[in-house]
Amino acid sequence: MWAGVALEVVLIVRAFQGGLLRRFPLFYSYLTFVLLESFAAWYLYRRNPDLYASVYWYLQWVALFLGSLVIFEIYRVALKSYPGTARIARNLLFLVFALTFAKVLVNHSFGSVYWPAATTAELERNLRMVQGFAILAIAVVLLIYAIPRNRNLNGILVGYGLFVASAIVQLSLVSHLGAWFQKLFWYTQPFAYDLVLGVWTITLWSPAPEPVSSSAALNQAVDDHSSLVARTEQDLGRADLGFPGAFRR
Repeated sequence: MWAGVALEVVLIVRAFQGGLLRRFPLFYSYLTFVLLESFAAWYLYRRNPDLYASVYWYLQWVALFLGSLVIFEIYRVALKSYPGTARIARNLLFLVFALTFAKVLVNHSFGSVYWPAATTAELERNLRMVQGFAILAIAVVLLIYAIPRNRNLNGILVGYGLFVASAIVQLSLVSHLGAWFQKLFWYTQPFAYDLVLGVWTITLWSPAPEPVSSSAALNQAVDDHSSLVARTEQDLGRADLGFPGAFRR
């Protein structure tokens, strides 16, 4: 636990120092909440274990919601040069995430007993699958269309993708193998998260230059060409003035 907390603190401090907080506000909001949640869970577990069991699952709801917002931020930053496509993708993501939340709530609202642990576990399984498909989709789009992205965005995308993939595998094993793997899950999940934090620490240590989109590169090339033509015309004009008979028949 404490290794992860230390890495989270380092990431947040470096974000303040390097200005990455302004580029990825949702990602760092999620990271800050996870950090505060760790301290709150540790305090409650020591002071009141019974209360900890109840509060933990409600905190997980908030963590899942903020984690889903990270996906929206990845789409926003990755497709910044394509606002129309980004807007459609965000609307589709919002619809899918909203339907996932609604499905879990409806399923458990008609039950005889509301059990936060069971509801949260089902919600996490469903959301992780949606997040996994969303990350895979944006990764395929970025590769196929060769959309430029910098080291920071790549780090967030790869790190969160690894975290979601490991969560899907572990939750699937828990549902199939039962209670004995559930105990192992409490150890494997923090280890996987620490690896993700390591990826983020390396790739988000300092801000990387903003990538230049193909459209921006084309516009720059046109501007450079126009400037070159203008300078050439000026040079020819000065040459004409210096040698008035040289260009006349």
